[in-house]
Amino acid sequence: MRARNWNAKKTFVDGILFDSKAEADYYMLLLADPDIEKVEVQPVFEVIPSYQVTCYRCIGSGKQESLKTWKPINCTRCSGKGEKTKAGAKYTADFKVCYKDGRTEIVDVKGGPASRDFSLRRKLLEQAIGQEVTVMEYKSGLWKRKR
Repeated sequence: MRARNWNAKKTFVDGILFDSKAEADYYMLLLADPDIEKVEVQPVFEVIPSYQVTCYRCIGSGKQESLKTWKPINCTRCSGKGEKTKAGAKYTADFKVCYKDGRTEIVDVKGGPASRDFSLRRKLLEQAIGQEVTVMEYKSGLWKRKR
């Protein structure tokens, strides 16, 4: 699961646990819209695929010297492969909204200030999916699209 805002209150709606009351309220707003065909809650997108790096211990050879016999043995860090697979990165949006006219929209709801890294994570997602992410902000009792 994702890190939570310190002031967000988890809320249950239709058997779904939302990270905040603002998300739950926006979900109810989406369900009431007759132009919407389907709403997917917390879709996960891969923004950085897994990748290979050269093992630092054996410098890519797959072998290292045994501390007991000083003979070459398989590197224990990379299992003798010379490379390690590093996990990529995923982004969990709040909603994926499919409209009846065929449009699809990725929505992130903000009930308060965004985290410091949100701008970067949003750009990574937009690059990965080739589509702009819609950010909806709840302020003074109104929903506004944030630019």
